[in-house]
Amino acid sequence: MKIVQLYTGVLHVETPLGIVNIRVGLTDMRGRAVESIQVIPDGHAGEKKIIRRGYSNTRLIQLKGVRR
Repeated sequence: MKIVQLYTGVLHVETPLGIVNIRVGLTDMRGRAVESIQVIPDGHAGEKKIIRRGYSNTRLIQLKGVRR
């Protein structure tokens, strides 16, 4: 596994099965804090076929003033 911080707020992780990119410190149009997780399966894994189950890009959004 190889972990590289490309620049502030971006973490790039290479695993034997694919790549995970994590971006922090983002904001949306409403000014809410956002973090993005992107999963990319390895397309050149040799004889093994790698598939992704679930969404390729997931965002975490901090909601303001949520009532419980």
